[in-house]
Amino acid sequence: MERWRAWWDRGVEVARRVTERLWSVARDPLRVLPVLAVLALLVIAVPLTVTGLTRVGRSAMDWRHRSTIDWRRTTGTVERVKIDDGLVLDLVYRDRHDDRNRVEAFVGDASGKWVGRRVPIRYDAGDHQSVELVGYGNDDPIPALLLAGAPLGAGIAGIVLAISLFRRRALVAVSARPLQAMRGPLVAATCLVVAGVAAWAIGTVWERGWSAVASATGHLAATIFGDLLGVLVPLVAFVLGCLVTAWLARHRHHDDHDGLLSSAYRMIDKAAGMAPSPEEMRPDDVPAEETSVR
Repeated sequence: MERWRAWWDRGVEVARRVTERLWSVARDPLRVLPVLAVLALLVIAVPLTVTGLTRVGRSAMDWRHRSTIDWRRTTGTVERVKIDDGLVLDLVYRDRHDDRNRVEAFVGDASGKWVGRRVPIRYDAGDHQSVELVGYGNDDPIPALLLAGAPLGAGIAGIVLAISLFRRRALVAVSARPLQAMRGPLVAATCLVVAGVAAWAIGTVWERGWSAVASATGHLAATIFGDLLGVLVPLVAFVLGCLVTAWLARHRHHDDHDGLLSSAYRMIDKAAGMAPSPEEMRPDDVPAEETSVR
């Protein structure tokens, strides 16, 4: 029985401390905004970093595996062609034992070259179903590593910002210029993002040419715009609402005015009167002696 009573008292004490903590945060919400920003940065940065590292590791493993393959060169005959996020060629070729083999070879980017009836290929001597076209695309592992620069740079930049913001959260919460307090981490994060995007652009040009950079940039911009549309539209609407409210408060604040604008302002004024004022939400000034005793 005494054990249950001790657990109950401990639970009540923890609940009381949590309630006091939440109440202090509610009265001073600026203290929790940096922590929320840190969590948001980590949610975005960690998947990007994992994606970049995964691409780097996969490219290195593929290159290591391909360097150990015993390739044999020959000529294949294209029977059919299927368009599926690139070209899928139905090939027929004869190996060194003069055996007939039918395989499918994928060509993601032919680099502007024509694909004729007969194409040079190479096949794995140990696996005759592993076939690659010769002269189409680039087998160099460096472009694949450079393509991972964009997600890796953005992810590391987000982690750097999150760590720096967490270490400066108390200063950012009370500073009148939070951007100036985060000037150093912002510069470092910008350099990382620029370096990552530059590496991605170099890898894309190396592998697919200049036109692929413009196409990929346009697709990325469209994706970002579509994802942020659900955030920008409510934000713009909120800002416009604040401006309209301020304009009504400045020019239509007399009770003797009539019309639609005056009615709208009186409705807004009644709604605003139900919410606590900023002075009421400010934390109470606790003396230093009392704080030290607690």
